[in-house]
Amino acid sequence: MQQILVIEDEEAIRANIADLLEAENFKVLAAENGRIGVEIAQKHIPDLIICDVRMPELDGTGVLKSLRADPSTATIPFIFLTASGEKSEMRRGMELGADDYLVKPCSVNELLQAIATRLTKQLIVKQLQEQIHELQQLSAQKDDFLSEASHDLRAPLANMKIAIQLLKVVKNEEQRERYLKLLESECDRETALLNDLLDLQRLEADAYQVEQQPLSLETWIPYVLEAFESRTQERQQTLKVQIEPGCPPLISDPNSLERVITELLNNACKYTLTGGDIIFRVSKHSTNCLFEICNQGGIPEKDLPHIFERFYRASNTQVTQQSGTGLGLTLVKKLVEQLTGSIQVESQNGWTTFTIHLPLKPDPFPLKELV
Repeated sequence: MQQILVIEDEEAIRANIADLLEAENFKVLAAENGRIGVEIAQKHIPDLIICDVRMPELDGTGVLKSLRADPSTATIPFIFLTASGEKSEMRRGMELGADDYLVKPCSVNELLQAIATRLTKQLIVKQLQEQIHELQQLSAQKDDFLSEASHDLRAPLANMKIAIQLLKVVKNEEQRERYLKLLESECDRETALLNDLLDLQRLEADAYQVEQQPLSLETWIPYVLEAFESRTQERQQTLKVQIEPGCPPLISDPNSLERVITELLNNACKYTLTGGDIIFRVSKHSTNCLFEICNQGGIPEKDLPHIFERFYRASNTQVTQQSGTGLGLTLVKKLVEQLTGSIQVESQNGWTTFTIHLPLKPDPFPLKELV
């Protein structure tokens, strides 16, 4: 409900205006003089002020000066109400920043029309201010994004340049092989970052293509996890897979879902100590398919609210610093949301768990087409 402050020293007029405005579903605040009116305005910040010009203690122009000098009340629409129609007085009020001027006695329609006009203009101004604020935030985010992207793009290039220079002076095959591996690794890192940047841009522009199809999870999941069996063995980690028997087919985009699972398992492998466990669970929960990726390794509580932000890397004292694009979890969240799902993360008692909820949709395809 919009709130209007009426500052009027004549009690009958003040009461009549208040009754009229309340009948029009406005919340009304009333003040019998300018001093009280200023105090009420600064305390309650009304949507509009109607103020008499000639009053005891503090007249209307004094009220207007006080309110325009206070940032919290400076933009409140202000309508003068006076028994005098002198142009000099009206001009004086407008110069001080009044939005309108009504001469008593004015009709109900004149008053309501003036109020509607000022409130509409104020709403437009607020909307424009919000849009400007959003554009400023987007501009700042874009600058931060470009700065972070530039930094991360330069790092592999710098290492590649060093590797190339060392290859020119290397004297034995063992060193040559080491520098070639470094060059290949940094090239792959650069390519991954560029691909992540392009995919993130497509997701944010709603240009990332998905193709939904039914997935038989009991046969599709082992295929996705196949590459991680040898990887976890090499790192002396244990990957435990738990798929609830009889899970119904999930209608989803296999490429997007595979990328989500792969990214989360890659992180689990990187941030799990040698000998640690990684658990991958799939189950049906009400009308959703539930995916859980758990690993032995904690994320500091201060990092959890920021874990899906671009280029954010959680501090982790349990493992050495791991390389990555810093965009993986951002992409994971965007991909899950595009699949009309949700993702949460929690970390406690030395375990980190990412939980994905994806809706189970009716299967419109024959079972023989299951992936």
